[in-house]
This record gives sequence, structure tokens and C-alpha cells, in this order.
Amino acid sequence: MTNKKLMKKIAPVVMSAAVAMTSMPYAVLASDFTDSEVITDSTDFSVSEEFAAEDAQEEFTTEDVQDAFAAEAQQGEAYVLMNIPYDDFYKAELKNNDVKVDAFTSATLNKSRTAGMMNGNSAYHVDPNGTDVTGVTFPVKVSDLSLLKDQKQVTDSDSVTITVTNRGQTSSNTYTGKDSLIENASYSYYILSETPSYYKELTVNADGSYSFSAMKGAQTKNVTIDATLKTETNYGDYELDLNNEAFAAVIDTNTDKIYGVTVNTTDGTNYGLRHLENIWRGSMLSWGTGYTTEVHGCPVSSAHYKSIMGKTIDSVTYYTDKGMIIFDVPDVKVQTTTGIKATVADIMNTDSSAAVTFDQALPADFKAQYTVDKTVVSCTDGKLAVGALALGTHKVEIADASGKYAAIVTEFTVNTDKMPASYDSNETKLVAAKGITAEEFSAYIKSISKVKVDDTEYAATGRGSKVIVKEDGTLDLTDLQVTDTTVFEITAVGYKNNLTFTYKEAENTFELNTSSKTLYTKGSTKTTLKVTTNLTDKITWKSSNTKVASVNSKGVVTAKAKGTAVITASCGEYKVTCKITVKNPSLKLSKSSATVKVGKTTKISAKATPSGKVTYKSSNSKIATVSSKGVVKGKKKGTAKITVTCNGVKKVFTVKVK
Repeated sequence: MTNKKLMKKIAPVVMSAAVAMTSMPYAVLASDFTDSEVITDSTDFSVSEEFAAEDAQEEFTTEDVQDAFAAEAQQGEAYVLMNIPYDDFYKAELKNNDVKVDAFTSATLNKSRTAGMMNGNSAYHVDPNGTDVTGVTFPVKVSDLSLLKDQKQVTDSDSVTITVTNRGQTSSNTYTGKDSLIENASYSYYILSETPSYYKELTVNADGSYSFSAMKGAQTKNVTIDATLKTETNYGDYELDLNNEAFAAVIDTNTDKIYGVTVNTTDGTNYGLRHLENIWRGSMLSWGTGYTTEVHGCPVSSAHYKSIMGKTIDSVTYYTDKGMIIFDVPDVKVQTTTGIKATVADIMNTDSSAAVTFDQALPADFKAQYTVDKTVVSCTDGKLAVGALALGTHKVEIADASGKYAAIVTEFTVNTDKMPASYDSNETKLVAAKGITAEEFSAYIKSISKVKVDDTEYAATGRGSKVIVKEDGTLDLTDLQVTDTTVFEITAVGYKNNLTFTYKEAENTFELNTSSKTLYTKGSTKTTLKVTTNLTDKITWKSSNTKVASVNSKGVVTAKAKGTAVITASCGEYKVTCKITVKNPSLKLSKSSATVKVGKTTKISAKATPSGKVTYKSSNSKIATVSSKGVVKGKKKGTAKITVTCNGVKKVFTVKVK
């Protein structure tokens, strides 16, 4: 509070400024003035000797005036952006549900601090360690800013930098001004310069605590949408999935802010959901009722949601920056979760039944129906009649025929003693064992769940997995340190025995498919040299005489001129060569002439090197004709010349017709 002396000193100035500011916007603050600016009006003021004496004892600065103006600015009606705890945010939005909506407690500390995980940073967290998501950052109407005197005001000069590491990737984001509310205390606020289209009104209670009205000013939109309720989910005891295509047509989770969601039941009860624990990917909602206690390493709270069991959901309300969007869903009953766990023992592929047990007795009115992979099966004396099943994991669902209780779901595995694969040390890969078909071998490779390399185990599927055995059985040793003593142990789902072998590196091979080759300047002018190798480095090719024969990067050799050239293929220290002999093509006729009578024939015999297509042409088909196979036929008396051509070489055969 300004002391008496200060008030005496600044009173005239404040009064003068107040008069001058009656024509100024409310948002103009004392900080907008500089030390060089003088505030005056038409009113004359005199300074008493008392003031003068006090002035001589205590210096009066413009900062004192600015402080006084700042104090004045923190008064009056205003709109702010405020961090509101979940319970305060939802209280006015909920009916028939007074159970507190707790902050979401995260054991994976990067979730609450990662940009984009909370629908446009519409939520905030108090603890900079990221141990919780505390509530919602939302516009609030305040009747008098002085009501917030004990809370932190965030200004444009404030900022917070958040650095997180997710899956080995470290990133930093700096939030400034109102965006820095993402990591700030509850009830921290930022003064808005414009009136928001939607807001909550703040009320100070008799005990000094705050309460907030329901969302005001927001447009309300009703949308009919399909929805599916699951009791088998990785996110809690229940998961409600809205039709994603219809949802995306209304809410864009990439750009729209989702402040909160309530699940509404036909008896008029509402259940408030929180970011990350309950609101997943916008259209996916989940919650626990006491049976699932942990999801992805984070504890699951259930007190607020327990009473939903047995009720019927008829709508879901989204509080967004577009307004309130009410999704009307087909009535779906929330079956009661029992928390009972069932176990079905693994069996061999020669067995036809599997034993099922429960960790506690089923409710007396639970009318159990059993299915394996959605096929109804019988259960007698604790034995499921499963029949013949494929190798691998199978899903068992124990449903309540009356529909009162949620189904109990478990799995079991059908195994075999057969080992379909073996290790080929020469090729350093897995191959089909003797008598195993390609289909059986492929099925085994696809069933591999983990590979142990010496003392380090690698998952073959799922998040963070590493594929060591490829589809064709070859080993991908990237980032692995292996020697001739490294032991591999392969585990595959459905195969009772593991495959264990000691790695042995095969000897390097680097061989050409031929050591010599003859080409021709016409006709057979090209050949492709192929290297057989287990080396992985790039192969380079070189010709000793490119005027005779050239070679490209793929080993294709092209004849250029008569002569010889040596083609060399290299890979590191390994080299192999091929001698290329280039010849001109030749064409020989068995005879150069013949005499025939009219109507009679003779045949021209031609031998071409290299072999190729031989063509024949008569100089005068009225005297003699020639077929594509070199058969000459006399037509009338006279002489004709037959031109024989192959690979660009021509020979002439003379025929005399009598």
C-alpha cells in the first residue's frame, strides 16, 4: 500500500492524470508513459511549504507514479485467461455428480510437458517436473481484477522453456506470454485485451476460495453420431469411441482446442474427463472404475466414474473453442465390470480342450457364455472344448448372457514341439528344417516374438522392437556386436522350444559367372557379367581397353571394336576379371552359284558367326525367287543374284535358270 507521504506527493499528479485519462482507453497503463513525458491539464496546483520540506527530505520519482498507475490498473471488470483446476472447471458443468475430478497424475513425466498432446495446449500443469495435468486454461470474466491480487499475473514478457526427451529424441519449446500458462500455478492469469466469445464467470466465496460459472457465450451444436463402448481396452476399464469420420467433420484435433468433455447418462448424471488419462486422440474417451489401476505406467483414478456402471450413456459434450458440441449417441448401457481375472492354460496342438480358472468366484447371477476367437464353445468341469486350433495366441471371451456384467477376456497359446527352422552357418541365416514346407517356415518367422543375443533381449514386435530375423531368414546385425562365439536364442509364439545357435560368420565369396567371353562388333555385342558375393560394399567395374569393350556400373559389357579387353570387378580388396575378345562377324555360303531349270529349286546353305537372323533377297524375282529359308526357285530363263545378309555382312549367290 502506498504510504502517506507518497500519496501526498503523487496525489496532484494522479488527479491530473486521472482527468487526462478519462478520454483514454482502459488498457493504457502508467508504463505507457516515459520519464520525459509530462502530464498536465488546465488546473493549477500549489505546493505547500510542508510538501516542499518533505520533498527536500525524500526524492520523488516517476517510478512512484507508475507504480500507483499499475495498482489502479489491477482494478475493475476484465477478462483473463486463467488456469482452472479440473474440479473447479467442471463443477458448474456437472449434474448429479459431486465427486471431485482430480488432476491427472502422470508417472511418465514427459506427457504433460510435450507440445500437442493436450489438444492445442488447452490444459496446464503446475509441477515443472511434469507429474500431473492440473486443469484447463480458459477465458474467465472477473468483476474486479483486485480479486486476483494474490494470484500470479502472466504478461507478454513472461516465458517458459520446456525440454523433453521422447523415444530418444530431445526437443525444446519456448512458450511466451499467455502460452506460458501451460506450466504455471493454478489461478495464474493473463489479462486479455479483447472480450472473448465464451468464458466462465469467477466468484469469490466467503472462505476466499474461487468458484466458476458454467461456460457462457458459447454456441451450442448438436450432432448425431455412432459410438462403440468397449470394456476391453488398454486405457482403463471402459473406452467410448465416437465414429472418427463423423467426429473429424466437426472437430479438427490438429487446430481446435478441446478444453473438456463430459459423458452424460440418461438419469441426468455427467462425468468430467481429463486430458491424457481420459481424452485420447479426440474421439477416443476412456475411464476407470477401480479395476484398472495403471495405464502405461500412470495411476488411474476412478472415484469420479464408479457410479457410471449400470447406467446408460446417451450423449457426450465437448467444450471447445468452437463452442459446446453435444454428440448424441445411440443409448449404450455401461455393463458392470467385475474385476475378475480368468486364466486359460496353454495347450499343445494335439489337445482338444483347455483348462479355465478364475481368481475369484463369478457373481451368482453371471450367466457365463464362452467363445474362442468369437466361436461359441462349451465349458464342462472347468474345461473349454476348443477342438483343433492353429498355432499361436487365441482370445477367450466369457460374456454374461443377461448383459448385466462386462465380458471377461483372456488369452491362451496353442504350441507345438516341432521346430520348423535351423541355422545355416554357411549362409548365416535361418532356413527351413528338413521336411518343413515354405509356408510352415514363413509362419514360424512371422511368429518370432523376441531374439536374445548373448545377454541382451530384443522384442521383435511392438514399440521399440528390433527386427533381427528378416522374412527370408537372413539376420540383420545392424548395431549388434557379434563374434564367432555370440549365442542367439529365438522365441516364437506357438513354438514350445526355442531355437538356439552360435553365430559363425561365413567366409567371404567374390566370384564372376565367367572368366572369358567372345563378343562381336555386330550381332552379339553385349553380355552381362554377374558377381556372386556375400560382401555388402559397392562393386565397381573397369575395362582395360574401352576402345575395344566398355562396361557400366551394372556389369553390362558392350563390344566396340575388334580386339581384346580385360573387365575387372572390385569390392574392397577383392577383385575378379573376365577376358573379352571382340571379333568382326563372318558369313560363309556352302557354294556361290547354282544352275536350275524353270520350276525347279536349289537351297543356299549359310553359316553366320555369331549366329543371327539370315535374310535372302533376289535381284530379279521374275527369273528366280528365294524363301526366308534360302530355297531358290527358277521362274524363267535368265540369271539372278541372291543377296544373303546376317549381322551386317553380305554375300552374293548367283543362280542361272534354264
